[in-house]
Amino acid sequence: MRKVKKPVMSLVVRIVAAAAITACAAGALLAQEATLTADSMNYNPNSRVITVEGNVHITGQAGEIFGDAGRGSTVGDNFEMWGNVKGRFTHKDGSVVNITCATASLKGRDKNSVVTASGDVRITRGTERLAADAVRWSTSVESYSATGNVLGSFTAYSIDADAVSRNLNAFEATNIRKFHENSRKITMSASRADGTIKNNEVTEMTAEGGVVATTPNKDGGMTRIAGDKAVYSLARGTLVVTGRANITQTGRALHSESLVYFLDSGRIDAVGAPSLTFETDRKK
Repeated sequence: MRKVKKPVMSLVVRIVAAAAITACAAGALLAQEATLTADSMNYNPNSRVITVEGNVHITGQAGEIFGDAGRGSTVGDNFEMWGNVKGRFTHKDGSVVNITCATASLKGRDKNSVVTASGDVRITRGTERLAADAVRWSTSVESYSATGNVLGSFTAYSIDADAVSRNLNAFEATNIRKFHENSRKITMSASRADGTIKNNEVTEMTAEGGVVATTPNKDGGMTRIAGDKAVYSLARGTLVVTGRANITQTGRALHSESLVYFLDSGRIDAVGAPSLTFETDRKK
């Protein structure tokens, strides 16, 4: 066993901690020293690989991370930590990021790294929550992707889907079981969707494949809108549905090739062979 010097310990915490936070927070850790402790620590000078086992604990100015074991290159281009991984870090805005997962790993170097957390990943930051089988970050840009049983609750929206990704202000999702936009109170399911988020609001979103959307109407009931494709616009306050479009409200249903639903007023514009069916009052 060879004694590990402090520069190597600092390298380890930089690598592992990056897997637990967003790219901007990870960047803040790159210049910080840290302390690594474990029940055992081995360094192979030929492969330049450090291995730690048992009660692994890494602490730095930005936070700390725990795990059962870890292994990686002292060159700084890859590291993995596994076994009951738990981390707590301070974001550059002062908020606290918590993460738990089975493994956390990094490949690459400095700001051009890819970090992955896998195995029942759970991340919290204030009131925001993200859970998935795996979450992947690229530290060169503010982006992430989450796959497998994704459950997210954010300022602008919440989502239950097979996969969700975000790159700066753009987001995508596939096999969406439930998407809820908080500002307009729209709930939607679809095969896929993409859109734009600005100032913590979903400003535009396009959903395709068996789209079903619901939103409350003024009489206290619910409006159900379905079609092959739907385009939501916050600025216009509209939901444009095309392809076998239909809208259902209490006592009536409208079918057409396409329709526009105005969320504030409840007005409906239908184009392409519209057909309206409604229930009549049978009370005497």
